Amino acid sequence: MSFSSSLDRLADAVEFPGLNRTKVRWGQLIRASASLTEQQSALMGAGRLCELDQLGTIRGGIVTRANAYFLVKEIPFNQIPARMRVTRADFRRIAVVTDGVDFTTKIERAYLKPVIKGPESLESAFGIKRSDLRLFDVRDDKKDLEKHHANGALSYLRRGETFPYKTSDDDLKGGIPAQRSQIKGRKPFWYSLQGEQLPTRRIVFPEHIDRRYVFTLVPAEDESVVIDKLYLFEPFDGETIDIVHAALNSLLTWYQVELRGRSQLGQGVLELKIPDFEGIVVLKPDKITTKQRSNLLNEFSRLPCPGAAPSLNPEATLQSLEHGLRALAGERSERRLSVADAKLSRRKMTNVAASIDAYATRLAASMDPHPDPRTFMEEGAATENVSIAGEVSGPLEIGVELFNQGEVLAGGQCVARAGTAYAAQFVRGVLLVQPDLAQVAVPTSATIERTVEERLRASRSWHKLFVAAAKRTLIGIEDRRTRQQIEQRALRLLHAI
Repeated sequence: MSFSSSLDRLADAVEFPGLNRTKVRWGQLIRASASLTEQQSALMGAGRLCELDQLGTIRGGIVTRANAYFLVKEIPFNQIPARMRVTRADFRRIAVVTDGVDFTTKIERAYLKPVIKGPESLESAFGIKRSDLRLFDVRDDKKDLEKHHANGALSYLRRGETFPYKTSDDDLKGGIPAQRSQIKGRKPFWYSLQGEQLPTRRIVFPEHIDRRYVFTLVPAEDESVVIDKLYLFEPFDGETIDIVHAALNSLLTWYQVELRGRSQLGQGVLELKIPDFEGIVVLKPDKITTKQRSNLLNEFSRLPCPGAAPSLNPEATLQSLEHGLRALAGERSERRLSVADAKLSRRKMTNVAASIDAYATRLAASMDPHPDPRTFMEEGAATENVSIAGEVSGPLEIGVELFNQGEVLAGGQCVARAGTAYAAQFVRGVLLVQPDLAQVAVPTSATIERTVEERLRASRSWHKLFVAAAKRTLIGIEDRRTRQQIEQRALRLLHAI
């Protein structure tokens, strides 16, 4: 399919059904490889590939709207405080947990579920990183809890209705959980979490992708609950999930993820929404034989890092995919640098100036002042006065042309005639420290050369220390122009320029 026909297809109402449902985007068409697009279209026409949403449902993880309350950490038995009075027999039914504000309480295990939260939980295509994080998940009303003698869950629910939780500066994330605007309207109860997840085989993958690329298969016996910022894929036919899992961990899918991802989060991180994943093209499970399926899954299970190897792709396509991936990943990494200046220019100038002054002051405070040439004069050395003829405003320079050698210039205007280059350097160094002087006492020709040379050596050593201090102070500021402005401002504060 040609690029022009792809654009026509994108403009079709069928391909553009409405808000947040589009599977094909302008940026994807523009950045896609023409040859790979043609091959993909041919394979789809032959029925060997299909879109992911034809094989199952993609949905987001549970959004609690109050993580500090609903997400708790279980305390191991040997670390439970004695005041909680929990025996080993109790421990099989009751867990001791701490919430987001370090409140410790007991809750029945029937209302706590293990959690898969964030991309860091996905260790590999087959491995989940376990943690002590638990989700407080109650589906019953309070009368049922009383019948079941779930005193711990009842007590914690009362806390959610009376105690204010605030672990963020966001106004929507403070106050009593049961009274928050995003929570109090939930049905049938304020503590009813939307999106019940039954323990079944499913594929979990992140909403945000940086350098790690993995789709993880979670077995049916795993009762863990997927939390927001992760998606889960549940197949219509449970027999197809192994093939879909292998297909999602292939170079072909990785290439499509790089195409579809929106790198708008800074630092080159990709963000993909559910429609983006739904439009990903994968191998159609019913188009491979039983023997091919067995061979494919055996080979896939042996891979140390599925997704980094060429599964599911013919040899002729691998080089194109590899080149395409390198180009897309490189673009993603470089784009954040290419727009850094534009981002800076869009900020309010007052805020930018304030930030630069603040960093410059911090940097200057970590340094001794730039060496003053007068500290290198011999005690009792003979001097001669050089008059300052004008106001010192603007950059201080030394004349190097035929007719202005030995002069000191401020903003391009001559403010002192020292006679020699050494004397001019001495006068400039003094005016950097005290620009309001009417005259400068300069060592005579017998000692001026040694004085200026010692000061230059001290200045070079000082600048090395300044560079090291800037690296320590300006960690996290990657924009080159901003760093230069901060350093220049600090140098002026230190009388170095």
